Amino acid sequence: MRKAYLYDLVELIYNAGPLSRPALARMTGVAPSHISIMVREALRNGLLVEEGVAPSTGGRPQILLQANPDLARLVGIDIGRLHVRVDVTDFRGTILTTARLPAEHSKGRDHVLGVIHQEIESKRSQFPGVAAIGVSHSGVIDARAGKVLLWPMIEGWDDTPLRQIFETAHKLPTFVGDSVRARALAESRYGQAKGLNNFVLVSVGSGIGSAIFFGGSLHVGRNGLAGELGHTTVEENGKRCSCGNRGCLELFSSGLAILRRVREELEQGVSSSLSKDLQWNLDQLSIESIIAAAKAHDRLSEAILSEAGLHVGTALATVVNLLNPEKVILTGRIAQAGGDIFLNALFYNLRQRALPQAVNDLPVVVSEIGEEAATMGMVLAAGEELLKARCGELDQLDLTRGTKRQQMRVSARAGQILP
Repeated sequence: MRKAYLYDLVELIYNAGPLSRPALARMTGVAPSHISIMVREALRNGLLVEEGVAPSTGGRPQILLQANPDLARLVGIDIGRLHVRVDVTDFRGTILTTARLPAEHSKGRDHVLGVIHQEIESKRSQFPGVAAIGVSHSGVIDARAGKVLLWPMIEGWDDTPLRQIFETAHKLPTFVGDSVRARALAESRYGQAKGLNNFVLVSVGSGIGSAIFFGGSLHVGRNGLAGELGHTTVEENGKRCSCGNRGCLELFSSGLAILRRVREELEQGVSSSLSKDLQWNLDQLSIESIIAAAKAHDRLSEAILSEAGLHVGTALATVVNLLNPEKVILTGRIAQAGGDIFLNALFYNLRQRALPQAVNDLPVVVSEIGEEAATMGMVLAAGEELLKARCGELDQLDLTRGTKRQQMRVSARAGQILP
């Protein structure tokens, strides 16, 4: 029995479970007898547990198999522009404890990382058995190298070796990814993209990004930069973006851009209910207050939120024409809380600018997963790598046992006394 098959089986249950033995045989095309052998080994080594029974279709009850929640505990971290989230989960992704911390980037990168390190060690003292860390980050990420390449609008993070920093600090394997791609992994497992092979996720929050799922897996591109939708040009001669380009989508439609534009209009004396609501204290201005004002028919907030949606719709039309996905999923604070004012404008420009054949029957939906999506995605990624490592260890153990058995047979034939 090849251990590659064992990993394939356990990974399938981890991502698509719970599954019965007959279902595994049907899905993999592997003989039921061989499935039984592999399941026994996975159960014996604590990779899987039997839990529940499949709905009856007559005949013997079919026991369901799931990943063992006690195989390990995992830490998921999401480093955003405004907040940092730290979750500890069991191996199936059930959140055991969570912390949401202010990012405080004005105090510098090392301060932010120091706060995260303290939180991780505090959580580990409460929940022993943590075996891996998954870190998502809102900057431009090289996941293979485990580093932040750059972070537009946030200073001090360029060329930050996140994987090395966390592995040195906590002596645990660490996996690093882009926040938006992490959200896409969570959607593929728990959300609107479950069972899909080709979809696009677009996040409109403090910044803007996208993730491309192609052929059942994330497409990251040659240098890991696929999906940087926020830094595509929507106005050729527009303002200079922090990335160095001009007229980027983020300058018009991100949460930070919406805040900036509303603040500028209010400072110039444009009439808005926000002035009264905030008692002219613009330091209290927030995305939440702008969205609330827009829903209460404040003309300034409506106009800027709607214009943001139009620009996203234009950029998304290009993505749809290029990739022809099965579904588009919208996530992030603006997309999830903006309501019809933002979404109707987005849908209008998407339908106007994309090919009718590509967009007419295209599901465009809003994510139902909350702010835990990025940490959940990184927990999944860390869990898969941990499974791969455990199956590799079993493989090496069997190779060693096989070599020893072979040596014993040779020694016995030679009439030697074995130790």
